[in-house]
Amino acid sequence: MDFDALYRGESPAPGVPPITTPPWDTKAPKENVIAWQEAGLIRGDVLDIGCGLGDNAIYLAKHGHTVTGLDISPTALITAERRAVDARVAVRFATTDATRLDGYTEAFDTVIDSGCYHCLDHAGRADYAVAVHRATRPGATLLLSAFSDANAATGDWPRPMVSEEELRRTFGDAGWTIASLESSTVPLEAEGTDAVMWMLRAHR
Repeated sequence: MDFDALYRGESPAPGVPPITTPPWDTKAPKENVIAWQEAGLIRGDVLDIGCGLGDNAIYLAKHGHTVTGLDISPTALITAERRAVDARVAVRFATTDATRLDGYTEAFDTVIDSGCYHCLDHAGRADYAVAVHRATRPGATLLLSAFSDANAATGDWPRPMVSEEELRRTFGDAGWTIASLESSTVPLEAEGTDAVMWMLRAHR
């Protein structure tokens, strides 16, 4: 999937039609990010990995956090930077591959991921877990939401999804300690349907 092409309004993959507006562009922070903030789980220097159009990063900056938003799509970050200016908050945005995170070592205390991990292939997910571990400081927290494989039971599910086994193996092998891993049904408002999501909290 070519996400920069998607954000440019072009076909992101063979056989996939162009999308004028990504369905996840609600111009507001995701409910899981709000819940993490309200639960006091976010602290220190924050990385929003796969930040897309920047709304989660902007929300956290409004709540006083020092936030870096990284995404593979420079087109998405043009919009993210504009939205941050409009919101009058400072967020550092940069184009970076989430499976490498070149230039970031022990830089963050909290990482939030609201839909990046499940977009990677199996090898990319393993590299991601290692890269995020390297980019965080000892004691850091990773807060991640990803589509669950339970969605497959609902019929045709065209999106990526991951299993509990894969999450535990991938992050365990990379040195993370999983503190909690729960499934939750959340609304996909733009599509008028629900999805089952994994909500993972892990510590470095």
